[in-house]
This record gives sequence, C-alpha cells and structure tokens, in this order.
Amino acid sequence: MNALRHMRHSQFLRDNAVFFSGSVAVGALNYLYYPILGRLLSPGAFGEVQTLVSLFLQLGIFLVVFSLVVVNIVTNYADAAARNLFVFEFEKLALVVALLLLVLSVVFRSRLQSFLHFTSSWPFMLLGGAVVAAVPFTLRSAYLRGRQRFGLVSAGNIIVAAGKLAFSVALVLAGLGTVGAIGGVVAAQVVAWGFVAWWAYKWGLKQAGGKRWLALPDMRILLPELRYGAIVLVASLALTLQYSVDILFVKHYFSPGTAGAYAGIAAAARIVFFLTASIGQVLMAAIRLKHSPEQNRQLLKKSLLLLGGIGLPVLAVLVATPRLVIRALMGEHYLAYATLLPRLSIAIAIVAVLNLLVAYYLALRRYGVAVATVLGLGASCAMIVLHHGSPAAVVDGLLFGSLAMLALFGGWKVIERRYTG
Repeated sequence: MNALRHMRHSQFLRDNAVFFSGSVAVGALNYLYYPILGRLLSPGAFGEVQTLVSLFLQLGIFLVVFSLVVVNIVTNYADAAARNLFVFEFEKLALVVALLLLVLSVVFRSRLQSFLHFTSSWPFMLLGGAVVAAVPFTLRSAYLRGRQRFGLVSAGNIIVAAGKLAFSVALVLAGLGTVGAIGGVVAAQVVAWGFVAWWAYKWGLKQAGGKRWLALPDMRILLPELRYGAIVLVASLALTLQYSVDILFVKHYFSPGTAGAYAGIAAAARIVFFLTASIGQVLMAAIRLKHSPEQNRQLLKKSLLLLGGIGLPVLAVLVATPRLVIRALMGEHYLAYATLLPRLSIAIAIVAVLNLLVAYYLALRRYGVAVATVLGLGASCAMIVLHHGSPAAVVDGLLFGSLAMLALFGGWKVIERRYTG
C-alpha cells in the first residue's frame, strides 16, 4: 500500500510505470519478430536479418544522439520558440546525415555483401532507406519525451514494433526473404511517423513563421549544442557497439550457419537490456540542470533500484534455464549454442547498468563519461580480435570488456571527484 501511495504522488515513478508498460509491450512485439522470422527463414537468412538489425543500430546511432540532445533541450529550455527552432533544425540535420548514409549504402553495397557474406546486396540499400524513414519519427518522439508525454511515446513505439512484425512477416511470406524483413522496418517507421508528428504538433511543436522545413539546417543555430551532441555521439556509439558488436564479429569470422545460430542466442540475451532501457530514457527527461545535485542523485538511485527489480529476475531465468529459454523463444535449431546464454546475458546486464549511468551523466552534461565508454569498447574489441577461435571466445571477450568498461567508469568517477574536490 505504501508503494502504491508513493507512486501516486511521484511523477517520476508514474512516468516510469507508463513508459515501462509500453516498453514491455514493445519488447514483446520486438521479440516476437525474432522467433517468428527465425521459423519462417533458414538460419542463414535469419543471421542476415540479425546482422541488418545490428547495422541499423550502428547507422542509426546519430538519431539516438540527436534525440538525446533534443530531450535535453526540450527539458531545460523555457522559451518555446527557441526550443522548437532547435528541434526542427536538428531534424533537418538528421535528414541530411541519413541521406548521406543512404548514398553510401548504395555505393558500397557490393563490398558490404562480400565482407558480411550476404546472398544479395539489395538489403543494404533498403537498410539506408530504413534510416531515412526513422528520422522524423525519432525526432518527434524525442520532443514528446522531453515534454514527458510517455504514454504517447509508448503508443508510437508500439505502432513501430507491431508494424515491423506485420509488414515483415507479410513480405517474407510473399517470398522476399531478407529484403522483406528489412522492408517491413521501413514501412513501420513511415506509419508511426504520422502518429507522433500529429501529437507533437498538438503539444506545441510548431514551425516558426518564415522558416522553411525543406531548407538546409542553419548551422549557426545548432553550433551551441553541437559540442554536447558530439560527446553524446561518442558515448552512445560506444555503448551501442558494446551490446551489439559481437553479432558483427561472429558474422565476419564464422560461417553463415554458425552466425545464424548465434544470432538466436544474442536475441534472447538482449531481453535484459531492452526490458530496462526505458528507465534511462525517463531518467534523462527527469534530470534538470537547475536541480540540486542531491535531487538528481535521488532520481538516479530510484532508477538503479527499478533496474535491479526488473532486470535481476529476468537475468536469473536466462542464467538458470538457458535451454528452456532458447527452445521457447527461438526453437530447436538454436539450441547448439544455448550454453553461451548465461555468460552473454550477464555481459548484457552489465551494459544495461552502464546505459543507465551514461544517460544520467549525459543529462548532466558531464563529458568525461565518453572516455570511459570508448576505452571499455576498445577493450572488448581487442579481446575479441585477439581471441575469436569460437563463438564462446567472442562471448568471453564481450563479458570481460563490459566489466572493463564498468571498472573504467568507476575510475573516472574517482578521478573526477578528486579533481573537482
């Protein structure tokens, strides 16, 4: 009863409850995507889909960066006109970057096909299109997060997840294979954009008079925030690679069949990360630069408790019953590497904790956090490059690299406290 009473009086906990509920629905739909496609496609083709999803995360990291900057701006700017101007200019800049990535994906599609052992180069072109389609949806959703409209953000994410599943399954059943799977992602992003664009407009995101949406971004306006954006880019890219780079290494070093079987294990292990990712997003929208350090620290403590309460039971199931989890989620074809699930799940759980800490310090604009994440990623990559004789060695490299990143993070905090003290 006390917990329910506290939640009713705490906007932060209510936002977490709303966004977490939406994230669970989104997570369920996203994870249905993997076992359903895993059964519709051969392991080799499913390995291609997992690789494309991983590449989408890497190529779309600039969208994560821009969305975090937009959330920080919307949260801390009192002037609505200045706030909206920044949002629209960042959206223009994001579209320019996305179109450049689309051009690069077209130009280098054959080389990517050869390097990653794909059967066709067409999926890489569609991948670039998916990044372009994600721009308006992501930036308008970030605006709504900054306004703390987490119910609307959750609804938009559900539309993306449900649309991705429905469109991809339909296109795969139509015989389009890997192309259909990534084409479904493009279609879902377009549909969800219409929803969030309408609600962002209703909540005050309106174009200023005299400004054209199709014009090139005004870099003079953006320059004051680009330094912060660069730091967010570095930290976010390192963190995103930390929980997904193993897929790329396995796809490069091993056969398509092995990579496909490993992809099923990786999909299950990432449940911990995606189930708790919403906590960091709510935390970043709640942190205020004008708040006292103690007020912001209390929000971090609550977030860590929420992460532990949600993540630890899930981690325990993944560690204790790996074969049961893989059989239930992915099917019999993926049991060969089920013994890797406990170690990989622990590595991903560590990254989930790091994700929350990075979100907190980025919201406070503490730029040293980027150094720890980059060095930690470097440790992971070095270990995997030096020892990649088996998928188990890749998992070990990711686990030790995640521990190294956590240790480096702690070392940075000790140095920072001594320096500021």
